[in-house]
Amino acid sequence: MSKTFRTLALIELFGAALVILLGFMLIWWPGLTLQSLVMFCGAFLLVESISAMIGAWRCYGVLRWLRGGVGALGVALALFIVLLPDLTLSFIAAAVGLWTIMCGLGLMTEKTARRRWLYVLAGVLLVLAGIWFIFNHAAAIITIGLWAGMSLLVLGMSQVAAAIAVWRAAKNS
Repeated sequence: MSKTFRTLALIELFGAALVILLGFMLIWWPGLTLQSLVMFCGAFLLVESISAMIGAWRCYGVLRWLRGGVGALGVALALFIVLLPDLTLSFIAAAVGLWTIMCGLGLMTEKTARRRWLYVLAGVLLVLAGIWFIFNHAAAIITIGLWAGMSLLVLGMSQVAAAIAVWRAAKNS
């Protein structure tokens, strides 16, 4: 049993190393790494969509047409993503900008807060950041990359801590 736990700890540690590596890559090269991730996601979507279209041949009736249609739509979207990764990143930046504006407006309308002025201030800052994201896509993409990189570093460190805990539990059992 302890050998199994040690193997699980090593697998978790390997995954943590990959997450930490991706986090450092996102911090070091946020735009390039995000563009590479968009290309990878587009390629993955292309493979999945072709797989769905092939799987549609085993279905009958409406399900065949539904799976085939979803597969064809996925192929079209994947080709769009792979052929125009910069436009895809700009769309993501605009979507994050709109989401940030909506969150800011939500904070400004918070009625149950004790210190309401803090919510209004945070809401105004979020609305300004959202507007900035919408009009300056390059800065938004770099900011998203940095946020993602820092988040992945925290996630990787927590995975390392979990792997160490599992290793120690295996050692003590």
